[in-house]
Amino acid sequence: MSMNRGNNISFLQRLRMRYKISVLNENTLEELLHWRVTALRFVFWSAATLLVILALFSVLIIATPLRNLLPENVDVGLRKEVVRQAIVIDSLTEEVSLRQAYISTFRDVVMGNITIADTTLLSDSLLAHKRDEKLIEKSEKEALFCEEYEQTEKYNIASVTPDATPNNLVFIKPVKGIIADEFSQVKNHLGIDIRTEAGTAVLTAYKGVVLFAGYNPQEGYIVQVIHPNNYISVYKGAEMIFKKSGDIVKTGEVIAAMGEKADNVLHFELWSGMQALDPTQYIVLE
Repeated sequence: MSMNRGNNISFLQRLRMRYKISVLNENTLEELLHWRVTALRFVFWSAATLLVILALFSVLIIATPLRNLLPENVDVGLRKEVVRQAIVIDSLTEEVSLRQAYISTFRDVVMGNITIADTTLLSDSLLAHKRDEKLIEKSEKEALFCEEYEQTEKYNIASVTPDATPNNLVFIKPVKGIIADEFSQVKNHLGIDIRTEAGTAVLTAYKGVVLFAGYNPQEGYIVQVIHPNNYISVYKGAEMIFKKSGDIVKTGEVIAAMGEKADNVLHFELWSGMQALDPTQYIVLE
């Protein structure tokens, strides 16, 4: 007990011992400043200084915009805007890529690198040098269904379209159904809407090359096909598509399928260059 008490007294005495801190001139060893402190006071002032620094730092974070740098204080609206802008940038990047593929295919057709023929040649070798466009990835079950559906409906056109002269092309109706909304430039409705049944196959109105195949949240899947004499047919509102940009298609070949809902409408447009045409003047109405 006496030894422990001696140690305790010795420790307390060391805390009360006064120490001298001096600032000397290195050349003359003249004492410029000095402080006399005890170990206990040094610990006290060190703790007090640390507390003051912590308090000032807390005030700086809370009272200034620096608080927004903390993850939990990031403005929710700002975070949503950042996410929205990231989505927009991603969409624009994909749109630019699709437009480049569109222009590349159009240029190849105009220059004669791709011959529009009444054939069903696969486009694998034709587009080996092009980017393999990725749409929404299909599951294995969906891919099998698409393949079976396309093979079953590939040439389901009942009648053969007569050969047309270069200046008098005759197109077939892309889907079976009734015209729900007609072409009107006044209403800026540059095509016709055809109401059809669930799961109806969408056919190419005439032989050609697929210029564009993609998805739009407002209009569903979209397919554009360029035909002889630079006619372009556009199919909007499909639920599923079977072709890619650059595919050569035959008249009446299945390129897409409508959805399974009861009320299905295909929007069909026909263009000659930059001029929208009334499809009813060019397609064979059944």
